Amino acid sequence: MRRPLIVVTILLFSMLTLNFRCEKEVVPPFVHTFEIPVDIYPLKKAYSLNDTIWLETEVTGKSLFDTKTQQSIRTDSGSITFHASYFEFGTAIKNPANGFCDVISFNGVNVRRELSMTTTVAAIDKYGCGQSSYKLKVGFRPNYRGTYSLSLLKDMLLLDCPNKAIPYNATISYRYKNVDLNMDVFNSLSVSDKGQNDGNKFHTNRINNREEFVFRVE
Repeated sequence: MRRPLIVVTILLFSMLTLNFRCEKEVVPPFVHTFEIPVDIYPLKKAYSLNDTIWLETEVTGKSLFDTKTQQSIRTDSGSITFHASYFEFGTAIKNPANGFCDVISFNGVNVRRELSMTTTVAAIDKYGCGQSSYKLKVGFRPNYRGTYSLSLLKDMLLLDCPNKAIPYNATISYRYKNVDLNMDVFNSLSVSDKGQNDGNKFHTNRINNREEFVFRVE
């Protein structure tokens, strides 16, 4: 009769040990949620195929604004990842071999550019290391006419630089400095081009949150 009692005791101990290990492995909460403003120029409702749309970060030093504490915090041991998606709305073109746009950055033209059926992405990973600022400038030159958006990423991890450690967990989000991001251009699209009700809600929220800029290429 003692044997089942021993088995139950061992099982209870194992469960307690497992719970303790799980609690130990829980990732600590993010200490800071940094936000980086992005400027657009020239800011227009319609561009030509000869235009270049420039996105530029406004950070000229290594201090990032923390939305939790509402203050700037020195982050000189960190590095930033920047991705911007050039997304098409209802064009007849899908997955073009040369991408929906050319991407111009300090790396060169179309370096680290990512192509998909409906999107062309500018991807710049871990910039800022060995530099005195997080200032960045990226250009998008349209390859096709139509209606498009430039969407910014949010909640990216603040990464470290070689031989440097980040003393806290933090996320980074990018947000356009401009308030008018051409909601009227988006509203002029058909329900189908917007992606039905779910797509309409998704893009409307991103435009209102200053995470998406909509424009035409004529």
